[in-house]
Amino acid sequence: MQLWSLDTRCTTMLNVLLTHQDYVSISEIAKTLNVSRRSIYYDLEKINEWLQAHHIGFIQVERNRGLFLSSVQREKISELLKSDQELTYYFLQPKERMQLILCSLFGQSEPVFVDYFCQVCDVSRNTAFNDLKTVRAKLNKYDLELIFEPHNGYRVEGSLVMQRALFLYYFEPIIPLIQNRSIPGFKDLNFYDPQEVEVIMKQLKRIEERLQTNYVSGMLFSLSTLIRNIIRRKEAIVIEEVDTEEIFQSQEFQLVKIYFPQLNENEQIYLAMHLLGSRVQVPTVIEQKEDVIELAKLLVNDFEMLACIIFDEKEQLISMIAHHLKMSIYRYKYGIQIGNPLMADIRASYPDLFDLTVKAARGIKKKLGLPIPDAEIAYITMHFGGFLRQRNITPSSRILLVCPNGISTANMLKSEVESLHPNIEVVAIVPIEEAERYSSRIDFIISTVDVNATVPVIRVNPIISEDDRLRILSRIARSSTTKVKSNQITMDKIVKVVGQYLNDDQLERVILELQPLFGAIETHERRKQMSIRLKDVLTPSHIQVLHRVSDWRSALTVASQPLLEENIITEQYISAMIANVEYYGPYIVIAPYLALGHALPSDGVHSLGVSVLKLQEDVYFEDRPVSVVMILAPVDKQSHLGIMKDIMDLFNDVQFVSEMADCDLPQHIFDLMVNLKKEDEDQDYGD
Repeated sequence: MQLWSLDTRCTTMLNVLLTHQDYVSISEIAKTLNVSRRSIYYDLEKINEWLQAHHIGFIQVERNRGLFLSSVQREKISELLKSDQELTYYFLQPKERMQLILCSLFGQSEPVFVDYFCQVCDVSRNTAFNDLKTVRAKLNKYDLELIFEPHNGYRVEGSLVMQRALFLYYFEPIIPLIQNRSIPGFKDLNFYDPQEVEVIMKQLKRIEERLQTNYVSGMLFSLSTLIRNIIRRKEAIVIEEVDTEEIFQSQEFQLVKIYFPQLNENEQIYLAMHLLGSRVQVPTVIEQKEDVIELAKLLVNDFEMLACIIFDEKEQLISMIAHHLKMSIYRYKYGIQIGNPLMADIRASYPDLFDLTVKAARGIKKKLGLPIPDAEIAYITMHFGGFLRQRNITPSSRILLVCPNGISTANMLKSEVESLHPNIEVVAIVPIEEAERYSSRIDFIISTVDVNATVPVIRVNPIISEDDRLRILSRIARSSTTKVKSNQITMDKIVKVVGQYLNDDQLERVILELQPLFGAIETHERRKQMSIRLKDVLTPSHIQVLHRVSDWRSALTVASQPLLEENIITEQYISAMIANVEYYGPYIVIAPYLALGHALPSDGVHSLGVSVLKLQEDVYFEDRPVSVVMILAPVDKQSHLGIMKDIMDLFNDVQFVSEMADCDLPQHIFDLMVNLKKEDEDQDYGD
């Protein structure tokens, strides 16, 4: 008998058995490995063959009890596994399988058999067929069709431009799986070949060097893989809405002609567009059909509804987002990946805001029928973030912001700077070449790049750090006319001296205690690593379960009672919620069977709070049935965003909705809402 090594899944299965002293059921092992019972029996045959080759008895199988290893088997198997290379089997999640299947379909011009999907994803045929149903639904969203041909397999029919855009969209989140070779059937991937992609990568790197630029991480890898598939598929693409004559004159196109002569002219234009579009605006010649103002309104309205806020300068925000969309829609169409080096920072620093923006963007994605990459979502997040804070103070320190990274980045930076101190006024936001002409009207400059100027300059990160904040505050203190008389000691001098001996938390407390001595100096509260969550404000006493209420007005009134009794809200707040629904309609029904009542903080909110009313008989908000009424009492525009994220995650979770329907006690509802863990989705958020 041939001696062979176990694959990683078989190794994992043996390790599961080694950790149990008793029988382990087939169902338990299948659940642990995320495979079917049939796959377990198939692997069992391979393991027994391996055991026989090493002169070890077969695994004992007993009906209704499962699998069992004797102590002798355990000892021998443990020694063999220790001597072998340690392997960890990676279980593909349903979303990852969907992304792999889509990339496999987009990467091939020939039909693909279902057995290929089983091999690559290491799943049963039934699982593969179920995954293909999901894939078919995704394709339909983008006017593409999944075609099955008997005796051939599956293929995609529809716009080639859209197929390529979606390939790049779905390829990006699985890059780590490919680079780490974590895919069970990695060697069988039809859309990726390491050697071929590496050759193309070297050519793109040469173009990057000659352009004297740096493309965003992962972009060249994605583009190399796509080019490899373009070369293999040999299908003609049609370029629309683009000024090809201007592209012909670009250095990018000239270099593509040199390094990729095997591509026809249209494909060379297409590649040059990607190289151009990731850094600058690709020239277009056809007026866009989309009404970007209406799209921007839809996006802002959806965000307001999800975030339970109202923007004060809504028209200005709509105008800015419309401008961004006008510049970006062509990129969505062609799948052009933009460089947003701040994306990781934005997602880390503003996770709730980013997540709500992703959800708000679903409406315009559906309207456009186009994918919107996370890098674009990050830019839109910055637009929203820049409009969330307000100032109600008279400024005295005049500051110029120099920020070449774009409007959305500048507005986020502006809001951050203005929130640091009550005396700050941002006079203007300008590119570096215009900075000097403002020198006579400002106290100092805050810049994300180096600037030579006759006034003081503070260089900061685009998303300012704690160190940036302290340096800005020190400059404000130095500029302040309110100082301690004795020895003209200024606050920044004290901070500079004592800061050497204190950690950040201690230093911040010292600054706060010194503030009264130096006038109206205010420090920005340290950004909390964890935002306020639903579990932080919801209590069992805020939850009610009733059989029915007479109408939707009664539903809002009854649901609000726990907050009213604890003086979290006033009667005025309940009246405001009812008036809003009477005026705007049932906009508070934000998910199936869920109404989230809310109004403005100024309508009678004393503190942040949430209450829940569960009804056994639906109440109707016009024609919309509702069984759960939640009341949110926000104190500002931001502190409740984490709560909103939790609520949306819960009511998008099929398991939660099902279990919630069966709950009839406040404590049970509380335990379910607070303790149910929803898996994090780092990529794509539903696509």
